[in-house]
Amino acid sequence: MGRRHGGDGAAVRVVADVDTGIDDALALVWLAARHRAGEVDLLVTTSAGNTTAALAARNSVEVLGLCGASDVPVVAGAAAPRVLPLTTTPETHGPEGLGYWIPGARVPAAADRETTPADAVAAWVHAEPDHLLIAGPSTNLAYAVEHHPDLLRRTRVTLMCGAFTYPGNTTPTAEWNAWVDPHALSFALENWPEGAAPPVICPLNVTEQVVLTPERLAGWTGWTGWTGWTGWTGGDGTDADADSGVLRMLQDALRFYFEFHASVGVGYVAQIHDLAAAMVMLQAVDAEFREATVAVEAASELLRGTTVADWAGEDGVGPYWGRASNARILTSVDVDGVFGQFAECLRS
Repeated sequence: MGRRHGGDGAAVRVVADVDTGIDDALALVWLAARHRAGEVDLLVTTSAGNTTAALAARNSVEVLGLCGASDVPVVAGAAAPRVLPLTTTPETHGPEGLGYWIPGARVPAAADRETTPADAVAAWVHAEPDHLLIAGPSTNLAYAVEHHPDLLRRTRVTLMCGAFTYPGNTTPTAEWNAWVDPHALSFALENWPEGAAPPVICPLNVTEQVVLTPERLAGWTGWTGWTGWTGWTGGDGTDADADSGVLRMLQDALRFYFEFHASVGVGYVAQIHDLAAAMVMLQAVDAEFREATVAVEAASELLRGTTVADWAGEDGVGPYWGRASNARILTSVDVDGVFGQFAECLRS
């Protein structure tokens, strides 16, 4: 792929580093639409988190193929966190990562061995991205910080992770991506390359507000097989009105996600974290930010993955630690804008 800079109508080069995952899948659907439209030149890499790096790669190939973007390269990366053993979430994302949808795509050939962060980051270096989305654990990102800091001086990084003075979704204080590999996220933030733009962090404080309902899903897909807050009729989605594979995939994946959120007391809805982060990355929706110095707890099992922000003053320094800010934290996003953009991409 040749280098493009994103000005004068040229495509913006984007790497999406994902652990696909249901909400990752929605982010890929939207990015694939931008890729098909010639607005984005997309590369996808994976890490282990929601599922294994190999299955995340297979799931990504599946989603991109359903979206008519099978030309997008997919490269599997970190097969395990930087220090800790891998934990995955079949209870949240289903046995293979896409809820009730079982992909037909094969695992990419590059993932027939235990892949490493070096595999993903080598693809990043070759792609020379303008934007890098980290929608899973930061394992690949930490490797890039350690071994290829110049890459990060030439790109803008957006992460979906963390929770700041806000309940976690994995422990009372920790968000999932930060909890899976706290050592990687901590290393990346503590050693962020001098001269690189501070990363944008999209935390649970904001992304949990991006709540998808069955009614809205029905509006996208034309499917009326759901019965409101009590569940879906039809079970496997085969009676759906949709004639598109991507719409059927969304129905089957999101039905599982609705059921999971209901099981943990959120309601028969779904929080779509990674889609919001992708749109924030490309400035596709209105958003507000605040600078802070962010640190991550990696040593304590009790507080593992807890993210702490020392909010910066006008001088860019936090009042408690006296350290310059190292991140821009998303503090609000236009939720209706997120879903409006997604609906538009489904019509494209």
